[in-house]
Amino acid sequence: MNVIFSCGGTGGHIFPALAIAEELMTRKKIKILFVGSKDGMEKNIITKLKFNFASISAKPLIRKITIKNLLNCFYNIKAIFESIKIINYFNPDIVIGTGGFVSFPMLFAAILKKKTTLIHEPNVYPGIANKLLGLFVSKITVGFEETKKYFPLHKTKVTGNPVRNSIFKKDKSKAIKYFKLDKGKKTILIMPGSRAAKKINDVVLSSIQTIEKEIKNIQMIWMTGKSEYKKIKELIKESKIKIRIFDFIYDSGLAYAVSDAAVLRAGASTISEIVLTKTPAILVPYPYATDNHQEKNAMLFERKNAAIVIKDNELSQQKLIDGLKNLLNKKNQIEIKKNLKKIFTTDGSKKIVDLILGDSKC
Repeated sequence: MNVIFSCGGTGGHIFPALAIAEELMTRKKIKILFVGSKDGMEKNIITKLKFNFASISAKPLIRKITIKNLLNCFYNIKAIFESIKIINYFNPDIVIGTGGFVSFPMLFAAILKKKTTLIHEPNVYPGIANKLLGLFVSKITVGFEETKKYFPLHKTKVTGNPVRNSIFKKDKSKAIKYFKLDKGKKTILIMPGSRAAKKINDVVLSSIQTIEKEIKNIQMIWMTGKSEYKKIKELIKESKIKIRIFDFIYDSGLAYAVSDAAVLRAGASTISEIVLTKTPAILVPYPYATDNHQEKNAMLFERKNAAIVIKDNELSQQKLIDGLKNLLNKKNQIEIKKNLKKIFTTDGSKKIVDLILGDSKC
């Protein structure tokens, strides 16, 4: 069986594809090819995991008429022809898209070539590309019940979002040892993403002294992003709180395993991870995400009392500290974890692979 995955742009599109691929490999002998953009983060992540990777010339489009946007339209047309060439060479049995601008040319080419196609929408509110592709692809899977209404119901299945096993099958004692933490203290995870971290970093940094006074017996794991790492490492040297600082955390599963509360963005991968690890979190949606999908993701969690949501432009020292106090309250923790369990079904990877292999039907 030959399978093409097309994904890119953000981890919220890349990691679900990897989770599905890994589940497929446990069930069937298959050949997998990932297709992404020439300049995106996907190439580095996917090749590091030893998967085959091919690039196409896809570029993101913005909703303005500019010279750059017109040029990007040309690149996307070129990407469709490149995708047709890849399909002719690889001859896939199915082409799977998990979102991002790079998915559209490949899925469009697969539809033209009359290949079996599947798209997975990991966000609460789908982007334009997936909504358009949904009219023509063979099968659609979604992470949330609320998302199903945006697609043709007869071919859409709610599966939950696929998450790699490495995220939620981690041992807490190993995580404590790995991060060199104290067993008896509560751990706060600050992990806002390497490219969208500055606002959260600034507020956390300005709050450290107040946190020391108002929240006792805590320690922190803080992923700052590469651009902020050296500055923050220097500025927190005098802190009385034990802070383990990283420019990037490659094994986020270990970080979740040891965390009692977290401050995070609200991308598709992140919200899936906090559901499966039952991590109480403050979600600060990235305000410049396409179609404002992070805020829409976060609002679902707020409505279901499964997270505290603070908008990026409203994040302040006081709101951060009040939010952390609420999350670390034992009664609130029990309630949030119970509500996280209700958000969406688990085993997303398994259910999607069942559908791919014909073990279940939409």
